[in-house]
Amino acid sequence: MVAAEPITDVDTTSADMLHELDVALNARGVHLVFAEMKDPVRRKIDCYELTRTIDPAHFFPTVDAAVDAFRRESGAQGGPVTA
Repeated sequence: MVAAEPITDVDTTSADMLHELDVALNARGVHLVFAEMKDPVRRKIDCYELTRTIDPAHFFPTVDAAVDAFRRESGAQGGPVTA
């Protein structure tokens, strides 16, 4: 999961890198998930059509929401997640 709150922009170079990273991770059964992404950055993600490979359902308003979704989908149990 990427805690994306500090990200302020996505340019063509970073969009290409994100696409390549997502394709490589997906091939391994791993998926990029973003939390706390600012709306202007999310719009750039859409503009660069990165949601062709990055699942649009993998954008969450908070880190807690992303962790809760992972736990629901995976059946994982446990206490709070710490950095």
